[in-house]
Amino acid sequence: MSHWRRQQPGVACEDCRKRKLRCDRQRPKCGACSNSGLVCEVNTDRLPRGPKKGSLKAMRNRIMSLEEQLHEVDRRAPQRDQFAGLNHDTQGKRAMRDGEQSQYSDSNNSEEECDQTSPRGVKTLAAVRGEELLSDLMQADLDQLYFDRVHATVPIIHKYHYYVWSRNPGLKHSQVCLRNAMWILAMSHSSQFENVREAIYNETRQKLEENDLSENNMNVVQIEQVQAWILITSYEFLRSSYQRAWFSAGRVFRLVQLLRLHELDNHSELLQMLSASSSQEEEIGREERRRAFWVAYCLDRFISVQNGLPLTLNEEVICTRLPCLESEFETGKIMRVSSLSEAIAACNVQTPLSPLAECAILVTLYGRALSHSHVSTVEQYYGNTTQDFWFRHEWIDFKLREKADTFALKYPTTTIFAEPMLLMSFMILQATTLYLYKIMESMSVDDSCGEKVLEYQIQAITAAKKIANLTKEHARIGYFNGHVFIPAAIYLGIERLMIQRDAHMLDMQFLEESSIGEGLDGCLEILRKIQSVNNLAKYYLNLLDSGQLGDSRPLQP
Repeated sequence: MSHWRRQQPGVACEDCRKRKLRCDRQRPKCGACSNSGLVCEVNTDRLPRGPKKGSLKAMRNRIMSLEEQLHEVDRRAPQRDQFAGLNHDTQGKRAMRDGEQSQYSDSNNSEEECDQTSPRGVKTLAAVRGEELLSDLMQADLDQLYFDRVHATVPIIHKYHYYVWSRNPGLKHSQVCLRNAMWILAMSHSSQFENVREAIYNETRQKLEENDLSENNMNVVQIEQVQAWILITSYEFLRSSYQRAWFSAGRVFRLVQLLRLHELDNHSELLQMLSASSSQEEEIGREERRRAFWVAYCLDRFISVQNGLPLTLNEEVICTRLPCLESEFETGKIMRVSSLSEAIAACNVQTPLSPLAECAILVTLYGRALSHSHVSTVEQYYGNTTQDFWFRHEWIDFKLREKADTFALKYPTTTIFAEPMLLMSFMILQATTLYLYKIMESMSVDDSCGEKVLEYQIQAITAAKKIANLTKEHARIGYFNGHVFIPAAIYLGIERLMIQRDAHMLDMQFLEESSIGEGLDGCLEILRKIQSVNNLAKYYLNLLDSGQLGDSRPLQP
């Protein structure tokens, strides 16, 4: 049976193409152009339609190669159903088993699903895929992202030292966990990598738990374990369950105590002699331990003050000096820094301190305000309220004023906003002032102290306005550059501004002149904007929406 051609041989003219006519392809002039009296133009240089020669074959070969790789993964991972929870629905799970769709099709798992997915649920996936989840280029990108966005708020890892050991082929178990934890936290500071972040997080957390519970480690704890748990805890406060983060923080504190990081400089004279003969690498390692302790110390204060709970790491037993300057840490030329008690007592403008050291000093005052609150509550319970209340209260207030003056002289406004840890420190300064007045409000104060109460009230309102101004500036530096606990300070400012607004609801002139409404709106706006990347912001917004001002009990999972 013969087949007629669909069209005449040759190329249609340009005019017939434009008018979508069937060209008879006659030359030198087709029939349509002859009838209309137009010039018949033919483009002989037009590219042919369809795929290039050999491209389909190359695509088939590539598909076959990918299928072989998937079969190899199936052979090595027979229990892939364990991590089917990474997908949204049963169709995704079935397709994952059949190899018809990528294992990582879902890039937006809900937090509830992540909580229900056991860390052990992705063991096989992470064990099989591991680094294969991330290409070499992605790994390098995450390393850079960590030191660009995360290191400023968690400065516990020496950059050059990390690049040296992370490139070694035979990494220790704790080093692998630390490297993965760095990547996970870096992913949480970016809008990319959503499709692999939870899988790597679950696998890394499981490895850390197995290492902690191992019967063969002879109670030997590596500093990388502490560092990894610090980063995992920070990630969980940002993106995971608050309760899980709380428990992880407890692991951090116990590991810090087990390694006795609170007494690294207990024998200062002996250490000074040893440091003179020690290598630069040993000095960097010792400084990394100091920094791990102080970040854990700050974490303890942030969590405890937020929920009004007792502290875990006791300030009175610390024999570890404050962390050195960031420039000294990076170059390895580490100088001796004062102790915490010396820094609080001296408050010297001329003495340069690292942002982490400044934060440690201020969270110490924050923690002392919390202890002051606990002691005052017990005194009131037993009816033993004495002048000790005012002595403690005024001492903390004096140190806060002294620190505020020092801060103003040492750090210009531009420097504070350029350094996330300094910005957080300044927020803590104002938040502690608010917390002091909050303690006074909860106490039965004599009428004779009315003048003092009024003075502290004015200080609290001023501190709330400063938090509002800082929050406005914080919005300009980007959502991913802020400290994880900055929503807690913003909430304290909102709480005081709301109380002040409600007290002067009928005095519109006062509200306009005092800019309370503007500051309040600015704080609420930034919390709404960062709630997608910070679960604490979401929590405080829910607290405000429910009208439970002053209630900052632990979050539920």
